[in-house]
Amino acid sequence: MSARFTTWMLCSLPLLLVLEGCQPGLPEETGAELATQEADIRIANALTTQALVLNALSTNPTANALLGSRGLKGLFDSMTGSPYIRHQLLDPDARKFMEYLTSCALPPNQSLSWKHPDSGATTVWQGQLGACSEWYFNPPSRSCLNRVSACIVARNNAFGRRVELSMRGEHPVSMGIFGIESETRPTLYDPDTSQFVSSFTACGTPTQGAARNCGWAVDYIGRCEPGEQVRLGAGGSAPDQCVDGQALGTSSGSRMVLRVCSGIAGCDSHGARYLDHSEGSCGGVAPAVSFTCPAEGYFNVMKAPFNSTQSGTVVVGVEEETPASTAYALAEDEAFLIREGAFYGTIFDPGALAATVEVVNGDIRGKNQVVTGSVYRRMYSCYDANWDEGLANATHRVCASPQEGQNCAATVTGPCVAALEDENPLSMCATSDGPQVVGDGDYEECSDGNETTWNQPVTVFLNAACDLMPANSPDLCARNSNKIP
Repeated sequence: MSARFTTWMLCSLPLLLVLEGCQPGLPEETGAELATQEADIRIANALTTQALVLNALSTNPTANALLGSRGLKGLFDSMTGSPYIRHQLLDPDARKFMEYLTSCALPPNQSLSWKHPDSGATTVWQGQLGACSEWYFNPPSRSCLNRVSACIVARNNAFGRRVELSMRGEHPVSMGIFGIESETRPTLYDPDTSQFVSSFTACGTPTQGAARNCGWAVDYIGRCEPGEQVRLGAGGSAPDQCVDGQALGTSSGSRMVLRVCSGIAGCDSHGARYLDHSEGSCGGVAPAVSFTCPAEGYFNVMKAPFNSTQSGTVVVGVEEETPASTAYALAEDEAFLIREGAFYGTIFDPGALAATVEVVNGDIRGKNQVVTGSVYRRMYSCYDANWDEGLANATHRVCASPQEGQNCAATVTGPCVAALEDENPLSMCATSDGPQVVGDGDYEECSDGNETTWNQPVTVFLNAACDLMPANSPDLCARNSNKIP
C-alpha cells in the first residue's frame, strides 16, 4: 500500500513528501483557488537530517517523553498545555519537526498550533496522513509511535532538493491510509529549485494563451520510450499529422490549451523541463502536440482555459501502438518503480537518545553536537538489494554527514531482503510484499539485528534512482534489477 509525500533533499512523500490513493483530483476549473488545490497529502516538506536529529523536541529527553505519553491536543493547548513544550518550540527546528509529526500522525481535519511569545505570530501544523489519529486526544500506543517514526524518518534527507516519494506500508485498521493512486497527478513543485511552479498560481489579471505562467492545473503523468515521437491532444490532431491524423482526446466548455513537461513535475513556459504547448492544432482551436520523449522516459500534461477567466474540461488522449509505447494517466506504482528501502523503529524513546538539545531561557543549547552513528539508537533503515552500493546509498539517505557516518537519523542494518546470490544472504525483513495489498512491494516484519522485530515499517519507492542522491555521485544510485528473484 502507499502514501505520496514530497521530501526535501537538504522534501514529498506512492510521499512524497504527496500521499495516498484516496487523494482527490484537482478540480477542472482554474482560477483563484488553484494555488491551494494541491492534492490531499501532497504537502511541502523541508525537514533536513540535521534538523531531525538535533531539535529541542525529539532530541530532548524531557520533551520526547511528554510527546510520547500525552495527547497532542492537550499538550499543545495554549492555556492548559505544557509550558515546557511551548518553550522548546522557540527552536525553529523543533517547529519544523512538529510540521512533520503532525502531517504523519493526524488526519486532514485535525491541526495543532503554537503562538510565538515575542512576535505573536501563530504557526499552524496541519494533519495529513492520519497514521496515528488517536494521538490527538489520547496518549499514543507504541505501535502508533513506531508508525509515525517511520513516516518522519522516511521523509528526511541531507542534500537540499525537493523530491516526491511513494511511501507504502500497512495499517491494521485504516487500510486506505496507504492506498495506491489509480491515476497519479504531477507534483506542483519544481524539483530543481524546490519552488512552487508559478504556472499553478491564479492569474492576477485576465490573461490569455498557453505561454502564460499562471492559471494552470495538472492533468496526469505519462511514460514513453526515450527518443521516440509522442503525440497527444484534447480534441485536435497532432500538428505533424494534419492530413490523416486522428483527433486525440476531447475538450468541452471554453477553449482549452495544453502544456507538456518532462518528468513528473509541472513546469513554466520554456523552462528547463518544458517540452511543448498547444493553443490549437491543424488550423483548429482544439489543442494537440507532438514531441520527442525525454531521456527519463516520463512526461506530464498541464491544462488550462485559453482565457484565464473562463473554465472548461479536457480528456487527454495519446497516440497508441507506436514505437514510443506511450502510456498515460499512470497509476502510482507505474510512476514510482524504484524501491529504495524501508524505515522502522522509534524516535520516541527518551532513554535511547545519543544527544540532547534544549531551549533554556530562550537560548538553544546542543545544536553543534557531533554523534557517530544514529542519534536515535532505536531507529533503523534497510536498503533494497538492487542497489549496487546499498550501504552507501542508505547511509547518504539517513546521515547528515554521510561520509563520516555522523548525525544519522537511523542505523543502517543491511539489505531488506537479500539477493539469492549474495555471499552473506541475511535479510532484515521477513517479506518484500506485505499481505494487505499483494504487489505493492512493501517490506514487512523488519529486524534491527538485535532480535527485535518491528511491524510498522514504511517502504519508499522513487520515480528515478538518483532522486535522493548527490548530483556528483552517480555510483550511489546504480542498480542491478536482476538481483532479486
